[in-house]
Order: sequence, then structure tokens, then C-alpha cells
Amino acid sequence: MEKITVISVLLNIILFIWLIATRKKGKSHHSSNDGSKKVKREFNWKLDSSRSIGLKGHLELEFDQQAVLEQRRHNPFGRPSINGWNHRENLKEMYHYMLANPQHLAASAKIVQYINRICSQKGINEFDKLQFVLDFVQEPNIKYIVDDRSQELAGAQEYIRYPDETLFDGRGDCDCKAFLAATLYHLMGYNVLYIISDKLSHAAICIEYDSRWGTRIGNPASLRNATIEIEGRWYIYCETTSDGFRIGNMSKKESLKDFETILELRA
Repeated sequence: MEKITVISVLLNIILFIWLIATRKKGKSHHSSNDGSKKVKREFNWKLDSSRSIGLKGHLELEFDQQAVLEQRRHNPFGRPSINGWNHRENLKEMYHYMLANPQHLAASAKIVQYINRICSQKGINEFDKLQFVLDFVQEPNIKYIVDDRSQELAGAQEYIRYPDETLFDGRGDCDCKAFLAATLYHLMGYNVLYIISDKLSHAAICIEYDSRWGTRIGNPASLRNATIEIEGRWYIYCETTSDGFRIGNMSKKESLKDFETILELRA
């Protein structure tokens, strides 16, 4: 297992400073005087909760198309000759790139801000708020598509999108959606595991157990297939691909033991 800790802490600090700076500039950062094309994307999703809460989300985000294409050009999975498809090295490079360019996390930060605000207004508890984040990433809001069928990826066999790429494209496969979810949870202050299974040809995440969840999830030690303990911290599985999976839900054919690669992202 490998940790990406210091990078993550600095990422949050720099993103916070950048967001404050752009707010002080007013609307100038939305200007298209430089010829860049602004593209809007709409997102609609609803909370999947056992408490029958009718919470729906609607969010519109604006992207600079050239900025997204720039991220795609810098994506190490688009340059397999450098690290091959080494997930550890490529993901570390992606975090370094976001550290140097925190503006590329602005859309993810706006999603987190929106979810925090609407859940606070509606009196939604912490566990359901985290489920609302998971629902955002799952289908049908973010559609599932394998890499080699994505025209925008030019037939790539293995490719993890940056969060902005996934949001701009409105789709991605399991590892793209998992990376987006990991980023959102991380920006909310949670420790996250990014997990990969060659056996299952699948990627997902685990989020650290929080005592504020109360009895919603039960004792994490009792959820053997869907939890893992690392250095005294309990992490719970989150399926980011398909609709209908709640935090802690896992396919009966799967187990966390099937995931060989674990990257720990400390908040």
C-alpha cells in the first residue's frame, strides 16, 4: 500500500487560496476575451437513502474547453510510453499536476460546496450527505463507458480521466468515476482509499469510517467483505459505477481481498 499524504494536504491548501483569489476578482475569470470556448454541463441526481428522503440535486458547471484539453494532453495515461499503465506512478503524477494547477479542481470544489450547502439547508445528516456524493458519481448522472469506446480518448485501452475530464465528458469507466469520487470525498476532508483489482478488472474507492454516521452502517468490523482496516483506521467500500449501490454495498461476487492495489489518500 502507498500513501499520497503530503501532496494531498498541499493540494487542499493551494486550492483554498486559489478559490479565494478568484472570488476577489469577481467575474473576470469567466471572461472569454482570450478566445477560449466556455461549455456548460448540467448534472441531475437524487439521494438514494433508506430513510426515503426526497432530495434531488441540480447543478450547472461551466468549463473552459481548452483547459480540459490541456489536462488531457498532460494525462500520463495518454502517454503510456512514460510509465506504461502503472497506476501508482501515473496517479502520483496526476496529483502533482493538480497541485501545480489547482484551478483544475475548481469544478470539483463547486460540487462539494453545493452538496454541503443543500444538505445543511435540508437538515441531511453526514452519512446521507456522503451517499449524495456517491449518487452524483454513479449512473445515470455520470454515464459508464469503457475507454476504447470513448471517441474523445482516441481509442485508448486504459485511461483514467482527471476529474474535470470526467465531468466535461459526462462519462467514464470505473477507474475514472472512482478517481472523481475520491477527489470529492478528499475535498470534504475524508481519508480515502483508491483501490484497483486486476482480477476483477475493476476500480473503486473506500472511505474512512466516521463515528458521526451513528448506527447507519453498524460496526465496520462486522462488514467483512466491504471493509478493510489499515493502521487502526476502518475504511468502507463505495461502488462508484452503477446506480443502486449505497455506501457499504458490494456485489456478492466481489470482496476487498480481490483488490491488489491500494493507494491511501490522506486528507
